[in-house]
Amino acid sequence: MSSATTDRAARRAAKKNSPERLSAGATLAWTTTGASGAVNVIVLSYVVFYGTDVLGLNAALLGVLALLSKVLEAVAVIIAGWIVDRSPETRWGKARPYELSIVGVWAATWMLFSTPDMNDVGKAVWVFVALFFANVVFTSLLGANDVLYLARAFRGRVVYAKVASRTGFFTVLAVVAFNVALPILIAQAGTSAPAWSMMILFIAVPMAVIGLGRFIFVKEKYQTEAADVPKVTFRDIIDVLKSNKYIWIVAGITFVSTVASGTGVLIYYFKYLVGDIALMSVVALIPLLVLPSLLIFPWLMKKIGASRTITFGAIAGVLGGIVMIFAGGNLLLVFLASILSSLGILPVTFLAQVLILDNATYNQWSGRRRIESTMGAITAFAQRLGNGIGAGLTGVVLGLTGYDAALAEQPSSAITGIVVVAGVVPAVLWVGVILVMRPYRKFEQMLPTITEELAVVLAGDPDIDAPAVEGEHGTKFAPEPVAADTDADTSTPSSSSPKASDS
Repeated sequence: MSSATTDRAARRAAKKNSPERLSAGATLAWTTTGASGAVNVIVLSYVVFYGTDVLGLNAALLGVLALLSKVLEAVAVIIAGWIVDRSPETRWGKARPYELSIVGVWAATWMLFSTPDMNDVGKAVWVFVALFFANVVFTSLLGANDVLYLARAFRGRVVYAKVASRTGFFTVLAVVAFNVALPILIAQAGTSAPAWSMMILFIAVPMAVIGLGRFIFVKEKYQTEAADVPKVTFRDIIDVLKSNKYIWIVAGITFVSTVASGTGVLIYYFKYLVGDIALMSVVALIPLLVLPSLLIFPWLMKKIGASRTITFGAIAGVLGGIVMIFAGGNLLLVFLASILSSLGILPVTFLAQVLILDNATYNQWSGRRRIESTMGAITAFAQRLGNGIGAGLTGVVLGLTGYDAALAEQPSSAITGIVVVAGVVPAVLWVGVILVMRPYRKFEQMLPTITEELAVVLAGDPDIDAPAVEGEHGTKFAPEPVAADTDADTSTPSSSSPKASDS
Protein backbone atom coordinates (compact mmCIF):
# COMPACT_ATOMS: atom_id res chain seq x y z
CA MET A 1 0.00 0.00 0.00
CA SER A 2 1.45 3.39 -1.01
CA SER A 3 2.08 6.15 1.50
CA ALA A 4 -0.48 8.35 -0.30
CA THR A 5 -3.17 5.68 0.12
CA THR A 6 -2.22 5.25 3.76
CA ASP A 7 -2.41 9.01 4.33
CA ARG A 8 -5.87 9.19 2.72
CA ALA A 9 -7.09 6.31 4.85
CA ALA A 10 -5.69 7.97 7.96
CA ARG A 11 -7.39 11.26 7.07
CA ARG A 12 -10.71 9.49 6.49
CA ALA A 13 -10.41 7.68 9.82
CA ALA A 14 -9.49 10.90 11.62
CA LYS A 15 -12.43 12.70 10.04
CA LYS A 16 -14.81 9.88 10.96
CA ASN A 17 -13.61 9.84 14.57
CA SER A 18 -13.41 13.62 14.94
CA PRO A 19 -15.41 14.99 17.89
CA GLU A 20 -16.61 17.72 15.52
CA ARG A 21 -18.15 15.24 13.04
CA LEU A 22 -21.90 15.39 12.37
CA SER A 23 -23.36 12.52 10.35
CA ALA A 24 -25.85 13.00 7.54
CA GLY A 25 -28.36 10.74 9.30
CA ALA A 26 -28.24 12.80 12.48
CA THR A 27 -28.63 15.98 10.44
CA LEU A 28 -31.72 14.76 8.63
CA ALA A 29 -33.29 13.32 11.78
CA TRP A 30 -32.78 16.54 13.72
CA THR A 31 -34.29 18.53 10.85
CA THR A 32 -37.74 16.94 11.03
CA THR A 33 -39.21 18.78 14.01
CA GLY A 34 -37.73 22.11 12.97
CA ALA A 35 -39.05 21.80 9.45
CA SER A 36 -42.52 20.87 10.66
CA GLY A 37 -42.50 23.74 13.13
CA ALA A 38 -41.29 26.21 10.50
CA VAL A 39 -44.12 25.21 8.18
CA ASN A 40 -46.57 25.68 11.06
CA VAL A 41 -45.29 29.20 11.67
CA ILE A 42 -45.88 30.01 8.01
CA VAL A 43 -49.40 28.61 8.11
CA LEU A 44 -50.27 30.55 11.26
CA SER A 45 -48.93 33.77 9.73
CA TYR A 46 -52.04 33.72 7.52
CA VAL A 47 -54.43 33.91 10.48
CA VAL A 48 -55.19 37.61 9.98
CA PHE A 49 -55.73 37.15 6.24
CA TYR A 50 -57.95 34.11 6.87
CA GLY A 51 -59.92 36.04 9.44
CA THR A 52 -60.48 39.12 7.29
CA ASP A 53 -61.00 37.64 3.83
CA VAL A 54 -62.56 34.24 4.68
CA LEU A 55 -64.35 34.80 8.00
CA GLY A 56 -65.13 38.47 7.46
CA LEU A 57 -63.79 39.58 10.86
CA ASN A 58 -62.32 42.99 11.66
CA ALA A 59 -58.57 43.26 10.96
CA ALA A 60 -57.79 45.16 14.15
CA LEU A 61 -59.69 42.60 16.26
CA LEU A 62 -57.73 39.76 14.68
CA GLY A 63 -54.47 41.60 15.27
CA VAL A 64 -55.33 41.99 18.95
CA LEU A 65 -56.29 38.30 19.26
CA ALA A 66 -53.04 37.20 17.59
CA LEU A 67 -51.04 39.50 19.85
CA LEU A 68 -52.86 38.31 22.98
CA SER A 69 -52.22 34.66 22.17
CA LYS A 70 -48.54 35.38 21.64
CA VAL A 71 -48.25 37.35 24.88
CA LEU A 72 -49.79 34.42 26.74
CA GLU A 73 -47.45 32.07 24.90
CA ALA A 74 -44.48 34.25 25.84
CA VAL A 75 -45.39 33.79 29.50
CA ALA A 76 -46.10 30.08 28.99
CA VAL A 77 -42.66 29.33 27.51
CA ILE A 78 -41.00 30.54 30.70
CA ILE A 79 -43.12 28.13 32.72
CA ALA A 80 -42.52 25.39 30.13
CA GLY A 81 -38.75 25.93 30.35
CA TRP A 82 -38.90 25.55 34.12
CA ILE A 83 -40.98 22.38 33.72
CA VAL A 84 -38.45 20.84 31.31
CA ASP A 85 -35.48 21.76 33.52
CA ARG A 86 -37.21 20.05 36.48
CA SER A 87 -38.40 17.04 34.50
CA PRO A 88 -37.30 13.59 35.71
CA GLU A 89 -35.22 11.25 33.61
CA THR A 90 -37.31 8.76 31.62
CA ARG A 91 -36.41 5.83 29.40
CA TRP A 92 -36.52 8.29 26.47
CA GLY A 93 -34.49 10.97 28.22
CA LYS A 94 -35.38 14.26 29.85
CA ALA A 95 -36.14 16.64 26.97
CA ARG A 96 -37.03 14.16 24.23
CA PRO A 97 -40.59 13.23 25.38
CA TYR A 98 -41.80 16.79 24.79
CA GLU A 99 -41.32 16.27 21.05
CA LEU A 100 -44.77 14.62 21.05
CA SER A 101 -46.27 18.09 21.37
CA ILE A 102 -45.91 18.56 17.58
CA VAL A 103 -49.08 16.46 17.12
CA GLY A 104 -51.05 18.86 19.28
CA VAL A 105 -49.63 21.86 17.42
CA TRP A 106 -50.98 20.64 14.10
CA ALA A 107 -54.30 19.43 15.49
CA ALA A 108 -54.99 22.88 16.97
CA THR A 109 -53.87 24.56 13.73
CA TRP A 110 -56.38 22.55 11.70
CA MET A 111 -59.04 23.44 14.28
CA LEU A 112 -58.26 27.14 13.81
CA PHE A 113 -58.68 27.03 10.03
CA SER A 114 -61.89 25.02 10.39
CA THR A 115 -63.86 27.75 12.17
CA PRO A 116 -67.59 26.93 11.94
CA ASP A 117 -70.12 29.29 10.39
CA MET A 118 -71.49 31.33 13.30
CA ASN A 119 -71.75 34.95 14.38
CA ASP A 120 -68.65 37.14 14.57
CA VAL A 121 -68.29 36.78 18.34
CA GLY A 122 -68.39 33.00 18.06
CA LYS A 123 -65.84 33.04 15.24
CA ALA A 124 -63.50 35.29 17.23
CA VAL A 125 -63.75 33.05 20.31
CA TRP A 126 -63.09 29.93 18.21
CA VAL A 127 -60.03 31.49 16.58
CA PHE A 128 -58.63 32.59 19.94
CA VAL A 129 -59.16 29.21 21.61
CA ALA A 130 -57.47 27.43 18.70
CA LEU A 131 -54.56 29.91 18.82
CA PHE A 132 -54.33 29.30 22.57
CA PHE A 133 -53.89 25.56 22.18
CA ALA A 134 -51.60 25.84 19.14
CA ASN A 135 -49.32 28.53 20.57
CA VAL A 136 -49.71 28.73 24.33
CA VAL A 137 -49.96 25.03 25.15
CA PHE A 138 -48.32 22.82 22.54
CA THR A 139 -45.79 25.13 20.87
CA SER A 140 -44.56 26.28 24.30
CA LEU A 141 -43.86 22.71 25.42
CA LEU A 142 -42.30 21.82 22.07
CA GLY A 143 -39.95 24.79 22.05
CA ALA A 144 -38.95 24.58 25.71
CA ASN A 145 -37.09 21.30 25.24
CA ASP A 146 -35.06 22.31 22.20
CA VAL A 147 -31.83 23.64 23.71
CA LEU A 148 -31.55 20.97 26.42
CA TYR A 149 -32.27 18.26 23.85
CA LEU A 150 -29.48 19.66 21.65
CA ALA A 151 -27.01 19.69 24.53
CA ARG A 152 -27.85 16.09 25.50
CA ALA A 153 -27.84 14.72 21.94
CA PHE A 154 -24.62 16.39 20.72
CA ARG A 155 -21.57 18.02 22.24
CA GLY A 156 -19.27 20.92 21.44
CA ARG A 157 -19.84 24.48 20.26
CA VAL A 158 -18.74 23.73 16.70
CA VAL A 159 -21.05 20.71 16.53
CA TYR A 160 -23.92 22.83 17.82
CA ALA A 161 -23.27 25.32 15.03
CA LYS A 162 -23.15 22.51 12.49
CA VAL A 163 -26.44 21.10 13.75
CA ALA A 164 -28.10 24.51 13.56
CA SER A 165 -26.73 25.46 10.14
CA ARG A 166 -27.02 22.11 8.38
CA THR A 167 -30.47 21.33 9.68
CA GLY A 168 -31.31 24.91 8.82
CA PHE A 169 -30.20 24.19 5.26
CA PHE A 170 -32.72 21.38 4.89
CA THR A 171 -35.38 23.30 6.82
CA VAL A 172 -35.06 26.17 4.38
CA LEU A 173 -35.44 23.73 1.48
CA ALA A 174 -38.67 22.45 3.04
CA VAL A 175 -39.90 25.98 3.71
CA VAL A 176 -39.10 27.07 0.14
CA ALA A 177 -41.03 24.15 -1.31
CA PHE A 178 -43.94 24.92 0.99
CA ASN A 179 -43.86 28.66 0.29
CA VAL A 180 -43.95 27.99 -3.44
CA ALA A 181 -47.02 25.76 -3.13
CA LEU A 182 -48.99 27.59 -0.43
CA PRO A 183 -49.85 30.84 -2.29
CA ILE A 184 -51.10 28.76 -5.21
CA LEU A 185 -53.23 26.66 -2.86
CA ILE A 186 -54.55 29.79 -1.16
CA ALA A 187 -55.45 31.33 -4.51
CA GLN A 188 -57.36 28.15 -5.40
CA ALA A 189 -59.11 28.05 -2.00
CA GLY A 190 -60.15 31.67 -2.40
CA THR A 191 -62.56 32.76 0.33
CA SER A 192 -64.25 29.37 0.79
CA ALA A 193 -64.12 28.27 4.45
CA PRO A 194 -64.53 24.52 3.64
CA ALA A 195 -61.72 24.75 1.07
CA TRP A 196 -59.41 26.30 3.66
CA SER A 197 -60.26 23.60 6.19
CA MET A 198 -59.49 20.82 3.69
CA MET A 199 -56.29 22.52 2.54
CA ILE A 200 -54.93 22.81 6.10
CA LEU A 201 -55.91 19.19 6.87
CA PHE A 202 -53.86 17.97 3.89
CA ILE A 203 -50.93 19.97 5.26
CA ALA A 204 -51.35 19.14 8.96
CA VAL A 205 -51.44 15.33 8.78
CA PRO A 206 -48.13 14.75 6.94
CA MET A 207 -46.42 17.59 8.84
CA ALA A 208 -47.39 16.06 12.19
CA VAL A 209 -45.98 12.69 11.11
CA ILE A 210 -42.75 14.25 9.82
CA GLY A 211 -42.44 16.28 13.02
CA LEU A 212 -42.13 13.09 15.07
CA GLY A 213 -38.90 12.11 13.29
CA ARG A 214 -36.55 13.64 15.84
CA PHE A 215 -38.32 11.88 18.72
CA ILE A 216 -38.05 8.54 16.94
CA PHE A 217 -34.45 8.71 15.70
CA VAL A 218 -32.42 11.03 17.98
CA LYS A 219 -31.50 9.74 21.44
CA GLU A 220 -30.12 11.71 24.35
CA LYS A 221 -26.52 10.54 24.77
CA TYR A 222 -24.76 12.93 27.15
CA GLN A 223 -25.26 14.27 30.63
CA THR A 224 -24.84 18.01 31.13
CA GLU A 225 -25.73 17.86 34.81
CA ALA A 226 -24.57 15.91 37.83
CA ALA A 227 -26.88 13.64 39.79
CA ASP A 228 -26.33 14.96 43.32
CA VAL A 229 -27.92 18.42 43.35
CA PRO A 230 -31.53 19.49 43.93
CA LYS A 231 -33.99 20.20 41.17
CA VAL A 232 -34.05 23.64 39.61
CA THR A 233 -36.06 26.16 41.63
CA PHE A 234 -37.55 29.52 40.75
CA ARG A 235 -34.85 31.07 42.90
CA ASP A 236 -32.20 29.53 40.64
CA ILE A 237 -33.95 30.99 37.62
CA ILE A 238 -34.32 34.47 39.13
CA ASP A 239 -30.66 34.38 40.17
CA VAL A 240 -29.56 33.66 36.61
CA LEU A 241 -31.89 36.20 35.01
CA LYS A 242 -30.65 38.93 37.35
CA SER A 243 -26.95 38.14 36.91
CA ASN A 244 -26.69 37.25 33.21
CA LYS A 245 -27.23 40.32 31.04
CA TYR A 246 -26.05 38.59 27.87
CA ILE A 247 -29.08 36.32 27.56
CA TRP A 248 -31.22 39.44 27.31
CA ILE A 249 -29.21 40.55 24.28
CA VAL A 250 -29.85 37.18 22.65
CA ALA A 251 -33.54 37.55 23.49
CA GLY A 252 -33.55 41.05 22.01
CA ILE A 253 -32.14 40.10 18.64
CA THR A 254 -34.49 37.11 18.52
CA PHE A 255 -37.40 39.47 19.15
CA VAL A 256 -36.34 41.74 16.29
CA SER A 257 -35.92 38.94 13.77
CA THR A 258 -39.34 37.49 14.55
CA VAL A 259 -41.09 40.87 14.36
CA ALA A 260 -39.39 41.53 11.04
CA SER A 261 -40.36 38.16 9.58
CA GLY A 262 -43.66 37.49 11.34
CA THR A 263 -45.91 40.34 10.23
CA GLY A 264 -47.65 38.31 7.53
CA VAL A 265 -47.92 41.57 5.57
CA LEU A 266 -46.43 40.17 2.37
CA ILE A 267 -49.70 38.65 1.20
CA TYR A 268 -51.35 42.09 1.43
CA TYR A 269 -48.36 43.61 -0.35
CA PHE A 270 -48.72 41.21 -3.26
CA LYS A 271 -52.48 41.49 -3.41
CA TYR A 272 -52.66 45.28 -3.49
CA LEU A 273 -49.25 46.58 -4.66
CA VAL A 274 -47.95 43.82 -6.94
CA GLY A 275 -51.46 42.79 -7.93
CA ASP A 276 -51.18 38.99 -7.80
CA ILE A 277 -50.94 36.78 -4.71
CA ALA A 278 -49.74 33.82 -6.79
CA LEU A 279 -46.53 35.74 -7.59
CA MET A 280 -45.51 35.23 -3.96
CA SER A 281 -44.41 31.80 -5.15
CA VAL A 282 -41.61 33.49 -7.10
CA VAL A 283 -40.36 35.33 -4.01
CA ALA A 284 -40.64 32.09 -2.06
CA LEU A 285 -37.76 30.74 -4.17
CA ILE A 286 -35.42 33.41 -2.77
CA PRO A 287 -34.12 31.31 0.16
CA LEU A 288 -32.56 28.99 -2.42
CA LEU A 289 -30.25 31.87 -3.38
CA VAL A 290 -29.12 32.49 0.20
CA LEU A 291 -29.12 28.83 1.23
CA PRO A 292 -25.36 28.30 0.70
CA SER A 293 -24.69 30.92 3.38
CA LEU A 294 -26.03 28.49 6.00
CA LEU A 295 -23.23 26.03 5.29
CA ILE A 296 -20.51 28.60 6.00
CA PHE A 297 -21.93 29.71 9.37
CA PRO A 298 -19.69 27.34 11.41
CA TRP A 299 -16.66 28.59 9.44
CA LEU A 300 -17.71 32.24 9.87
CA MET A 301 -18.28 31.66 13.58
CA LYS A 302 -14.72 30.37 13.92
CA LYS A 303 -13.20 33.16 11.81
CA ILE A 304 -15.08 36.30 12.86
CA GLY A 305 -17.40 35.12 15.65
CA ALA A 306 -21.14 34.69 15.86
CA SER A 307 -21.67 38.31 16.91
CA ARG A 308 -20.04 39.75 13.79
CA THR A 309 -21.86 37.25 11.58
CA ILE A 310 -25.17 38.45 13.05
CA THR A 311 -24.11 42.10 12.68
CA PHE A 312 -23.39 41.69 8.97
CA GLY A 313 -26.76 40.01 8.58
CA ALA A 314 -28.46 42.92 10.36
CA ILE A 315 -26.87 45.38 7.93
CA ALA A 316 -28.40 43.38 5.09
CA GLY A 317 -31.76 43.52 6.92
CA VAL A 318 -31.61 47.32 7.11
CA LEU A 319 -30.91 47.55 3.39
CA GLY A 320 -33.75 45.11 2.67
CA GLY A 321 -36.23 47.28 4.56
CA ILE A 322 -35.10 50.42 2.73
CA VAL A 323 -35.45 48.75 -0.68
CA MET A 324 -38.93 47.49 0.27
CA ILE A 325 -40.05 51.05 1.05
CA PHE A 326 -39.39 52.13 -2.53
CA ALA A 327 -40.19 48.86 -4.33
CA GLY A 328 -43.90 49.50 -4.96
CA GLY A 329 -45.15 47.01 -7.52
CA ASN A 330 -41.68 46.41 -9.01
CA LEU A 331 -41.20 42.66 -8.64
CA LEU A 332 -37.43 42.92 -9.20
CA LEU A 333 -37.01 45.33 -6.27
CA VAL A 334 -39.30 43.21 -4.08
CA PHE A 335 -37.11 40.24 -5.01
CA LEU A 336 -33.94 42.15 -4.02
CA ALA A 337 -35.48 43.34 -0.74
CA SER A 338 -36.49 39.79 0.13
CA ILE A 339 -32.96 38.50 -0.52
CA LEU A 340 -31.47 41.13 1.81
CA SER A 341 -34.11 40.47 4.47
CA SER A 342 -33.40 36.73 4.34
CA LEU A 343 -29.69 37.40 4.84
CA GLY A 344 -30.61 39.38 7.94
CA ILE A 345 -32.84 36.76 9.49
CA LEU A 346 -30.81 33.60 8.84
CA PRO A 347 -27.81 34.26 11.17
CA VAL A 348 -30.06 35.04 14.14
CA THR A 349 -32.33 32.09 13.46
CA PHE A 350 -29.65 29.45 13.10
CA LEU A 351 -26.99 30.69 15.54
CA ALA A 352 -29.36 31.51 18.43
CA GLN A 353 -29.02 28.04 19.98
CA VAL A 354 -25.23 28.38 20.01
CA LEU A 355 -25.56 31.70 21.82
CA ILE A 356 -28.00 30.19 24.33
CA LEU A 357 -25.63 27.33 25.16
CA ASP A 358 -22.80 29.86 25.49
CA ASN A 359 -24.91 31.57 28.14
CA ALA A 360 -25.60 28.25 29.89
CA THR A 361 -21.83 27.69 30.04
CA TYR A 362 -21.38 31.19 31.46
CA ASN A 363 -24.01 30.45 34.12
CA GLN A 364 -22.23 27.27 35.19
CA TRP A 365 -18.82 28.97 35.19
CA SER A 366 -20.14 31.75 37.42
CA GLY A 367 -21.38 29.25 40.02
CA ARG A 368 -25.02 29.15 38.99
CA ARG A 369 -27.28 26.55 37.39
CA ARG A 370 -26.97 25.92 33.65
CA ILE A 371 -30.78 25.81 33.09
CA GLU A 372 -30.51 25.38 29.32
CA SER A 373 -34.26 25.05 28.89
CA THR A 374 -34.93 28.24 30.82
CA MET A 375 -32.28 30.05 28.78
CA GLY A 376 -34.01 28.80 25.68
CA ALA A 377 -37.36 29.82 27.17
CA ILE A 378 -36.16 33.42 27.56
CA THR A 379 -35.41 33.65 23.85
CA ALA A 380 -38.59 31.72 23.07
CA PHE A 381 -40.44 34.34 25.14
CA ALA A 382 -38.94 37.03 22.93
CA GLN A 383 -39.70 35.03 19.79
CA ARG A 384 -43.36 34.49 20.70
CA LEU A 385 -43.75 38.10 21.72
CA GLY A 386 -42.14 39.18 18.47
CA ASN A 387 -44.43 36.95 16.42
CA GLY A 388 -47.44 38.28 18.27
CA ILE A 389 -46.42 41.89 17.87
CA GLY A 390 -45.61 41.27 14.21
CA ALA A 391 -49.01 39.75 13.47
CA GLY A 392 -50.79 42.19 15.77
CA LEU A 393 -48.97 45.13 14.22
CA THR A 394 -50.24 44.22 10.76
CA GLY A 395 -53.83 43.98 11.93
CA VAL A 396 -53.72 47.16 14.02
CA VAL A 397 -51.99 49.25 11.34
CA LEU A 398 -54.38 48.04 8.63
CA GLY A 399 -57.33 48.77 10.89
CA LEU A 400 -56.08 52.27 11.71
CA THR A 401 -55.29 53.11 8.09
CA GLY A 402 -58.72 52.17 6.76
CA TYR A 403 -58.20 48.71 5.30
CA ASP A 404 -61.48 47.12 4.16
CA ALA A 405 -61.41 43.55 2.81
CA ALA A 406 -64.69 44.21 0.97
CA LEU A 407 -63.01 46.78 -1.30
CA ALA A 408 -61.30 45.67 -4.52
CA GLU A 409 -58.97 48.68 -4.25
CA GLN A 410 -57.74 49.96 -0.92
CA PRO A 411 -57.43 53.65 0.04
CA SER A 412 -53.98 55.23 -0.20
CA SER A 413 -53.76 55.33 3.61
CA ALA A 414 -54.07 51.53 3.77
CA ILE A 415 -51.43 51.11 1.06
CA THR A 416 -49.11 53.35 3.07
CA GLY A 417 -49.77 51.22 6.15
CA ILE A 418 -48.79 48.08 4.23
CA VAL A 419 -45.53 49.70 3.09
CA VAL A 420 -44.70 50.89 6.61
CA VAL A 421 -45.10 47.39 8.07
CA ALA A 422 -43.23 45.76 5.17
CA GLY A 423 -40.28 48.18 4.98
CA VAL A 424 -39.96 50.91 7.61
CA VAL A 425 -40.48 48.71 10.68
CA PRO A 426 -37.87 46.04 9.73
CA ALA A 427 -35.25 48.65 8.77
CA VAL A 428 -35.53 50.42 12.14
CA LEU A 429 -35.46 47.16 14.11
CA TRP A 430 -32.36 45.83 12.36
CA VAL A 431 -30.51 49.02 13.30
CA GLY A 432 -31.21 48.07 16.90
CA VAL A 433 -29.58 44.66 16.37
CA ILE A 434 -26.42 46.29 15.03
CA LEU A 435 -26.17 48.42 18.16
CA VAL A 436 -26.68 45.65 20.75
CA MET A 437 -24.29 43.18 19.15
CA ARG A 438 -21.33 45.40 20.01
CA PRO A 439 -21.39 44.67 23.78
CA TYR A 440 -22.14 41.01 23.08
CA ARG A 441 -18.91 40.82 21.08
CA LYS A 442 -16.94 41.49 24.27
CA PHE A 443 -18.67 38.54 25.95
CA GLU A 444 -17.84 36.29 23.00
CA GLN A 445 -14.18 37.25 23.35
CA MET A 446 -14.29 36.04 26.97
CA LEU A 447 -15.76 32.64 26.06
CA PRO A 448 -12.53 30.68 25.33
CA THR A 449 -11.17 31.54 28.78
CA ILE A 450 -14.50 30.79 30.47
CA THR A 451 -14.85 27.45 28.69
CA GLU A 452 -11.27 26.39 29.40
CA GLU A 453 -11.57 27.17 33.11
CA LEU A 454 -14.88 25.32 33.29
CA ALA A 455 -13.46 22.29 31.47
CA VAL A 456 -10.64 22.06 34.02
CA VAL A 457 -13.12 22.15 36.91
CA LEU A 458 -15.45 19.56 35.34
CA ALA A 459 -12.68 17.20 34.29
CA GLY A 460 -12.86 15.56 37.69
CA ASP A 461 -16.57 14.72 37.38
CA PRO A 462 -17.12 11.71 35.07
CA ASP A 463 -20.88 12.24 35.06
CA ILE A 464 -20.71 15.54 33.19
CA ASP A 465 -19.89 16.18 29.54
CA ALA A 466 -17.06 18.67 29.92
CA PRO A 467 -17.32 21.44 27.34
CA ALA A 468 -15.17 21.92 24.29
CA VAL A 469 -12.38 24.47 24.45
CA GLU A 470 -11.91 26.60 21.37
CA GLY A 471 -8.45 28.10 21.19
CA GLU A 472 -6.03 29.41 18.61
CA HIS A 473 -5.19 25.92 17.39
CA GLY A 474 -8.71 24.63 16.84
CA THR A 475 -11.06 22.81 19.14
CA LYS A 476 -9.92 20.43 21.84
CA PHE A 477 -12.02 18.56 24.31
CA ALA A 478 -11.89 17.82 27.98
CA PRO A 479 -11.76 14.13 28.98
CA GLU A 480 -14.27 11.90 27.18
CA PRO A 481 -17.71 12.19 28.79
CA VAL A 482 -19.67 9.25 30.06
CA ALA A 483 -22.60 8.60 27.74
CA ALA A 484 -25.97 8.47 29.42
CA ASP A 485 -27.96 5.32 28.75
CA THR A 486 -31.24 7.19 28.53
CA ASP A 487 -33.09 4.23 27.04
CA ALA A 488 -32.86 2.52 30.39
CA ASP A 489 -34.72 3.49 33.51
CA THR A 490 -31.63 4.70 35.34
CA SER A 491 -30.11 7.90 36.72
CA THR A 492 -31.64 11.26 37.37
CA PRO A 493 -29.22 13.97 36.26
CA SER A 494 -29.21 17.47 37.57
CA SER A 495 -26.77 20.33 37.44
CA SER A 496 -23.75 20.94 39.59
CA SER A 497 -22.25 24.39 39.79
CA PRO A 498 -18.45 24.17 39.60
CA LYS A 499 -18.14 27.44 41.46
CA ALA A 500 -20.97 26.85 43.90
CA SER A 501 -18.60 27.04 46.82
CA ASP A 502 -17.47 30.47 45.66
CA SER A 503 -20.96 31.93 45.24
